[in-house]
Amino acid sequence: MPAPVIIFVYNREEHVKKCLEALGKNRLANETKIYIFSDGPKNEKDKAKVESVRKYLNTIKNSKLFKSISIISSAENKGLANSVIEGVTKIINKYGRVIVVEDDAIASINFLEYMNSCLDSYQQNKQIGAIGGFTIPIVFPDNFKNDVFLVNRGSSYAWATWVDRWMKVDWEVKDYKYFKYNLFKRKAFDKYASGRSAMLDNQMTGIIDSWAIRFSYAMHKNKLLWVMPKISKIQTIGFDGSGTHCSTETIYENVKLDSGERNLVYDNASFDKRIAQEYGRHFKSPYDSLKKIYYFIKRELLNS
Repeated sequence: MPAPVIIFVYNREEHVKKCLEALGKNRLANETKIYIFSDGPKNEKDKAKVESVRKYLNTIKNSKLFKSISIISSAENKGLANSVIEGVTKIINKYGRVIVVEDDAIASINFLEYMNSCLDSYQQNKQIGAIGGFTIPIVFPDNFKNDVFLVNRGSSYAWATWVDRWMKVDWEVKDYKYFKYNLFKRKAFDKYASGRSAMLDNQMTGIIDSWAIRFSYAMHKNKLLWVMPKISKIQTIGFDGSGTHCSTETIYENVKLDSGERNLVYDNASFDKRIAQEYGRHFKSPYDSLKKIYYFIKRELLNS
């Protein structure tokens, strides 16, 4: 049976529609159970939009596109981080594996096939922590012919994992005090993935509220890697200023989406230092040093 798909939604009805429409075109859609977690409104301003999303969800909960659609609505606003942690934990404990899709992610026609194939292929490989669905536009070496590769950093747009990997995450990050001022640990965490140490600092001091950086830190601590597709299985439509954690400018827009026309091989992912370096390069910004100084001052001085 295909792994269940979890979608976390808030107040963007059009995004949710497009997300579900794309998933519904997948070849494994009618065998897949969908779980949709709808977070409660933060304020009166968002209340109408949240209700609009829920009204739409009620119209498609008996859709024949999927094996089933379950809608879990929260009366209170939990925030994205708590919603993801609680929702994934609930479903992954039941099924042992999950696929998670953000509400602004548009899936390729072979997205579910890719995710389920990788979940089967790498379940016993304890070097692998998660499967990613979204690939940023990078230049691969001419002699790299595989359809998948391994990296140290994935994406939260669409991903999958297993219960034993998920349970490795310490959401309180109890060892942060040993990490905070350890230059060797910070350098290792930022290798191939610039800026992660600063993001973890911001998480631990309350500047941001992110499940993803804590998941990423746990993956790093446990020496786990991501399986990623050479051609992205996901496009994101969220950089229109409508989301909680989004901007209107990004290198991630207009990513080429897999057409699903070729037969692909997913069980031979390997780590290539050249690819890891090229992949990590896209996360670097010429303003990284200035941002680090700004957040250091905000954390250590203004919040002290």
